[in-house]
Amino acid sequence: MKGDIRRLIKKYIEVLILDELSKKELHGYGFIELIRERYGFAPSPSMIYPVLKDLMRRGLIEASERFSGSKKVIVYRITDEGLKFLRDNEELLKQARKHEERIRRACEAGIFEVLKVIKELFEVIDSLGEQELARIRAAIEEFAKAIHGVLRSASHE
Repeated sequence: MKGDIRRLIKKYIEVLILDELSKKELHGYGFIELIRERYGFAPSPSMIYPVLKDLMRRGLIEASERFSGSKKVIVYRITDEGLKFLRDNEELLKQARKHEERIRRACEAGIFEVLKVIKELFEVIDSLGEQELARIRAAIEEFAKAIHGVLRSASHE
């Protein structure tokens, strides 16, 4: 199940990248900036470049080197095969856009702050004592209860 979700997310990212490239050429940092503008967080290059590399391997995009001042940049553009893939996967693009809006709203709600704290907790959990764990457990229970309360009241509106 977890692998299925990852594959679906990868497909969404692919069609969203192809959709952007159908409008204009972009370099890797351009994708990072685009995501920062839309969602309020900047993905790491290790999140973007493997997808771009895979799309190139499959012939859906191509890259060319350009100079921006004295700096060399790689600019990506969609190929005819990429445009065909986008047309053939129109329904997937609609689903990706729907989830894109959910991601944007989740970012506005602060979900990445929660995820950062969870990651930080996971990294140090072995060093915490029983008192700290009990306080964390109580805080998580309180947080979950508050969120459930908001969700229940929202579903009755």
